[in-house]
Amino acid sequence: MNLRPLLHTYSILCFFLLCSCTNEKMSSEPSEQTRTDSSFTYFEKGVNSKEIRDKISNFNKAIQSNTDKNDTLYPLLLDYKIYYHKRLKEYDSAFIFADSLERLATFKKDTEWLALALYRKAVINRYLDDQEKAFLYAFEARKRYLQLGDSTKAARRSLEMAIAQSRMQDYTGSQESATEALRHLNKEKDLQYLSSAHNIIAIAYRNQGFYKDALKEYKNALRYASNLDDSLTYKNNIGLVYRDLKNYEKAISIFEESYSKVSENDYSSKARYLNNLEFTKWLENNDKDVSPDLLKALEWRKSSNDHTGIISSYENLAKYYETANKNLALKYSEKWLNTGKENSNLQAQIDALKQLLKITPGDKDYISNYIQLSDSLKKINLRAKNTFAKIKFDEERKQQQISSLEASAALQALENQKIKTRNYILIFIAILAITLAIFIVYYLREKHKKEKIRETHKTETRISKKIHDELANDVYNVMSSLEAIAPAETMDRIEHIYNRTRNISRENNEINTGEGYLDQLVSSLSSNCPRGARLILSGEKTIAWNDLNTEKKLVIYRVLQEIMVNMNKHSKASLVAIIFSSEKNLLKIQYSDNGIGVKKESLKSGNGIQNMENRIFSINGKLKFDTEQERGLKILIQIPI
Repeated sequence: MNLRPLLHTYSILCFFLLCSCTNEKMSSEPSEQTRTDSSFTYFEKGVNSKEIRDKISNFNKAIQSNTDKNDTLYPLLLDYKIYYHKRLKEYDSAFIFADSLERLATFKKDTEWLALALYRKAVINRYLDDQEKAFLYAFEARKRYLQLGDSTKAARRSLEMAIAQSRMQDYTGSQESATEALRHLNKEKDLQYLSSAHNIIAIAYRNQGFYKDALKEYKNALRYASNLDDSLTYKNNIGLVYRDLKNYEKAISIFEESYSKVSENDYSSKARYLNNLEFTKWLENNDKDVSPDLLKALEWRKSSNDHTGIISSYENLAKYYETANKNLALKYSEKWLNTGKENSNLQAQIDALKQLLKITPGDKDYISNYIQLSDSLKKINLRAKNTFAKIKFDEERKQQQISSLEASAALQALENQKIKTRNYILIFIAILAITLAIFIVYYLREKHKKEKIRETHKTETRISKKIHDELANDVYNVMSSLEAIAPAETMDRIEHIYNRTRNISRENNEINTGEGYLDQLVSSLSSNCPRGARLILSGEKTIAWNDLNTEKKLVIYRVLQEIMVNMNKHSKASLVAIIFSSEKNLLKIQYSDNGIGVKKESLKSGNGIQNMENRIFSINGKLKFDTEQERGLKILIQIPI
């Protein structure tokens, strides 16, 4: 397939993307801030200078005066240097500063500057016609922009990948990359990129023979064109497709329109449209003499130093003279071949050799060169396709490995979480078991306390009954039998023993813990109060006695009984007060008398006191004595309700 007309499109794309580079560069300028240092002063001078050399000179001074490499201005200075050295076609210098920017961004872990440095390298390699490196750097830049979440710039880098693939005749890969770019380009802000993407897809269709699809994509490119030059370029490409379809009338109409609208001073574009117009006229009518205009187009291209255009002109002249003048056909075919060699354009050389073999079919040198160059081009294109595919494959595999590692990490995290959860469950079970054990021990202890209190009460009741039924009755019978013969003093002593026995029986008789509890308690307190003493009770009816369990009622009864008995025996009190109250889940019983009191030594050694304390402690209560000699006794009892 004849690919020479497509070179016109590439030259426009290069110009197109050069303009877009400027736009992206300006977006990297620092935010407005007050800077008075010399570095920034030189930077401003560089930005405002009209001549590129002056710009570069000021940027150099700014870099030299900038001692802080962490300054946000420093990477921007490097980027300006890259851009303007590239404008002057000083690609080695541009690449040196791109390397510096890449190293700086890598060191600072600044993904945005790193992506820009890689993009600059892609552009430089595109101008150096190293399409493999252009693709690689564009691919790496795209990856960084995706990491930043900037899908628009990532799409632009996909378009540059597509251009590199198209130039290496990997049209399938080019079409995929351009289509990927279209998915993420902004239809309001990226008109130039959108038109370029459609143009690249159209080139891929055209070179694969899908002319109708190519025509559709070129029209899409024209729809997004933002200026006259771009519109004329895409119309020219549409004209080429109509020419491929042998619709020469339509193609001529388009070329004439483009030629009439192009700027008078734009000789490169005028030459392209004139060359296409006249050659198409000749294809429509082989008898038409179009050589003057073809030669005029060639001269314009030579004056513009348009190497790609010169190759195209030699191609058309060689084909035009193929049947009319073989000597001229041979002359222009050889010029075509030599120009291709001068510009390292293998495809142009192969096409020129093919044309030369038509003119001189048996030339062995041409045949040998044709075969050699064809094989070389096939190997280069195949290697490029494999390189592009490998880069993508390696990245996909890397992403798969990352995903696999992430999945493994997620599984490990899940397993760790399971282990943690299991440990938490075991700890919870252990705590629950310990709590349950403590509760059981507590329950058994409380149960034992209650049983002990009940058993004590039963024992006391049993002893009381036995004393009453046996001992007291026996004493009474002895006293009755001796009443007639025993002296009065002896009878008084026996009666005293009998009364003491009855009192012991009464003190340990059975306690009613039901509805009659309070009445029995009051009766017990009253009966144990000395005849000459006054008993004052207060608050006993405010207590919810029915809410107290049996054990607490028994303990309260016996302790108060013990206090009253001791008071009766030892205190010589004339006034006794017992006050009942409840607050904050606590039953308080405050005892006080005006007797002689009790010594602290007696409190520690007395069995009665010890019994009272044991009883109170058995129901988790508290017993507090407050005594002063000759000033009575005070006792505070606190029992949890």
